[in-house]
Amino acid sequence: MTRLAALVALLSLLALPARAEWVAGKAERVFGPEMTEADACRAAERLAREAALRARLGERVASEDTQICTEKGEAAECSLHRAAWSMVDGDIAAVRDRRAVTRDGPLAGFRTCQVSLDADVVIAKGQPDPGFDFTLRMETRVFRDGDELSMGIEPSQPMYITVFQWLPYDQSASPVTRLFPNKFDSDNYFAKAGTVPTGAGAPRYGLRVGFPANVPEGARIADEYLLVVATRTRVEFRDAYGIDELKGRLLEIPRADARLVKRGYGVVEGP
Repeated sequence: MTRLAALVALLSLLALPARAEWVAGKAERVFGPEMTEADACRAAERLAREAALRARLGERVASEDTQICTEKGEAAECSLHRAAWSMVDGDIAAVRDRRAVTRDGPLAGFRTCQVSLDADVVIAKGQPDPGFDFTLRMETRVFRDGDELSMGIEPSQPMYITVFQWLPYDQSASPVTRLFPNKFDSDNYFAKAGTVPTGAGAPRYGLRVGFPANVPEGARIADEYLLVVATRTRVEFRDAYGIDELKGRLLEIPRADARLVKRGYGVVEGP
């Protein structure tokens, strides 16, 4: 290998933003006549991917992300959203040895699709710094259509805070939007405890939740999610992302230089 080729190879290695490892994952989905076998197996695969991520990253994947929806007929939908949102902690570059087996379910008229796979799990480089952390506080986890949304931030040390909102029922290409900082509230440096909106920004704007369109028929509560990102230095994020786009952007940040907190909440239809 020439000196130039060796230098290029070294620089390529140094530029790698994440580490990968093959991890086994398995999950199943019980389904009735209202769901096709293909949809059930796709749902089981999402959960199997989440299981592989949990095995690689630890229970942090599940513990930070509480399922809000408990109404009959909605828990399954929320479970799929939770699985997708959990993957913000890591990424799956590839899947091999995927196996799907369908069999009779626990009740008459129901079946079960079980999916097992090996996932190439990618996480950001480095190890988290336990001293770089913050507490996220919300007055409630269940809102009514039109309610105001605010949050408290208590940092362990000075940091920059960015707040994203994921609307899983939004069928556009960019269902993740940046709520803060924004044009009315641009200073996201937190040297001590504060709020979003900040004291300076609150007179100029407010954050309100709305019951989304495209929820399953008959659903009375919808799940939505906040992702609060703390970074040591100011990071310029776009106004909107697809989930995979944002996931890739976050994986570029070394784990010691960032802290992520996910928070699910429910929106109830009607006043």
